[in-house]
Amino acid sequence: MNNNPFIKLITSLWVTVTLLAFSLVIIFLGTMAQEPMGLNIAVDRFFKDWFVDSVAMEAALRKTLQLFEWNVAPVTPEQILGNSGFPAFPGGYLVGVLLLINLLAAYYQRFEWSAKKAGTYISHVGIITLLVGQIATDILQEESFVDMERGDRRNYSVSFDHNEMVFMLPIEGQSNRVISIPEKMLTVGSKITHPELGGLTLEVEKYWVNAKPMTADQLVELDNQNQTDLQKEVVDQILEVMNFRITEMEKHLNENPDSGQRSELTRLKGRFFEIQGQQIQLRVLADLLGLVGEMEMSVYGLEDNSKRLVFNDQVIRNMLIKVRAYEDQRTISNLFTEATKGRLRGCTLSQFENNATDFMVKIKDFPGGSSDKILNNTEKYVKRIKGRAKIYYAGTDQGQLGQFFRFIQPLQPVFSQNDRNLPAALLKVTNGKGKSGKYLFTCSSDFQQSVNMDGEKGDKWKAIFRPKRHYLGFDLTLVDLKWEKYRGTEIPKNFQSRVVVEDKTETRSVDIFMNNPLRKGGQTFYQ
Repeated sequence: MNNNPFIKLITSLWVTVTLLAFSLVIIFLGTMAQEPMGLNIAVDRFFKDWFVDSVAMEAALRKTLQLFEWNVAPVTPEQILGNSGFPAFPGGYLVGVLLLINLLAAYYQRFEWSAKKAGTYISHVGIITLLVGQIATDILQEESFVDMERGDRRNYSVSFDHNEMVFMLPIEGQSNRVISIPEKMLTVGSKITHPELGGLTLEVEKYWVNAKPMTADQLVELDNQNQTDLQKEVVDQILEVMNFRITEMEKHLNENPDSGQRSELTRLKGRFFEIQGQQIQLRVLADLLGLVGEMEMSVYGLEDNSKRLVFNDQVIRNMLIKVRAYEDQRTISNLFTEATKGRLRGCTLSQFENNATDFMVKIKDFPGGSSDKILNNTEKYVKRIKGRAKIYYAGTDQGQLGQFFRFIQPLQPVFSQNDRNLPAALLKVTNGKGKSGKYLFTCSSDFQQSVNMDGEKGDKWKAIFRPKRHYLGFDLTLVDLKWEKYRGTEIPKNFQSRVVVEDKTETRSVDIFMNNPLRKGGQTFYQ
């Protein structure tokens, strides 16, 4: 057997060293990938898989190049959450299992007891225990949390990363019938059935990884805020130019001292820094620009028609025109908000578009007439707000949630350990007779909607899209919470919870704090 090529291969020290080298590469690249992909996704795709996919590998390599100051763009959230591509490198599971086989085979092949080699044997057993323990932990461990305030009572924990679509049917005298559908099944175009759903079919028409439901009023407010943000970007660019011009004048006065001009420039700098952190209106910005230009005339001895002056710079003038345009759009938006006050609540897309069209007509028919500029700005606003409404319209026709929140704003998926995606889905629910309705569900609301698709049977389901729950088999009640920090700092000193644990056999009070978790029912609760 010692001459068997296969046995020689799996017991080879060369294989051991190669696998350890692969593990170092996986650890390094997996660490690099945590910034663009987030901790959990990076761990899943580098360490908890048989192969590292090409997208994860690309994310890690791009981050590594950035580490060495190469100017490369990171992978996009769409790439991270989309098709994972092809296997590009051995994953943690594959390397771990092969290393375990290699170590066990080497023991089987070469083991000869010797007291002198006891240290080597113990270290190898430690590595084997580590590998087996890590694989077992990955398979068996599940992380979740219990979110409570004082006085709250919970018999479940919730997942931070996974969600579920839940249908509940109240049954008189019994516990609710609960049907849980994992979030991973909610892919666009998929049809979902369940024998306990009484013939209901769920078809996923739209799905958002991270989204914010909005009313029509919030849609208008979002557009207004967008114009404000765009205006601020241009204003910041103008301020940056003015700051550069002021710095250049300081350099000139250092080389050509003039106490009077130095004093005026100091006052100008004070004025500049005073308004820099404020929301600057066009008039204030133009006044400041004029002061900088006049200071340049004084310092450099220029005429007011010189193209070197900041207020004669064509690029700056074009920026001011943009600022004015954004300000005009915000004014029109405020007029639209006043004109439609109380009329946009729960409106459909066609009703919203009709309100926008009516607003345009009112501006045109305004007593005394409206200037061409106002008409042009209004036309531009109406066209934009209609387009935004069409893009964000959810398309629901049933359900209290969807009739209140008619619009959905897609948000950029987040991958940080401290952030959470709040997905949403538009489901077409159809009963056995072909009657259907479109319902909006979102994890950003804990509202339970009624879904009644069979009037004859009278079954009225309650449905909610929520974080996945793990039921405990006992109750936890939060009695007190201590959140102490060192005086004068934000450094944590003591985070401690006092909970009452209740089940069929006992009721007891437990303090949970650092290094003193609650252990019960095979589960461990940390503060």
